[in-house]
Amino acid sequence: MTAQPTEHGHGGGRLGLPPMDTVQELRAALRAGHGYPGDAQRLDAELAEQLLRRVPVDQLGQVGEVGKVVDLVTVAEIVAAYRGRVLLAADREATDAVNEAVDDLLIRQGTE
Repeated sequence: MTAQPTEHGHGGGRLGLPPMDTVQELRAALRAGHGYPGDAQRLDAELAEQLLRRVPVDQLGQVGEVGKVVDLVTVAEIVAAYRGRVLLAADREATDAVNEAVDDLLIRQGTE
């Protein structure tokens, strides 16, 4: 049984964000300006790195499992991370807290 998009709750009205239940919806949200600058291109590059791995034909016999060619756990982690970046960027309080922490770190680095 597959989960319906409304069961996920990733976007779709939360913080005024579009749905992000599929990779295509996440990509559309990033291209529409949600998230951080450059996220859309970085997502595509990271997914391509995982999904477009090539195994030379003469080495196919050495691949014991499809999982060794495409790590779907890693793909899911990449998608979850970018979904989280969209949610973080949309949450003004979280963004302010991150900016404050970064400023504090920069100040500390300047005094050491």
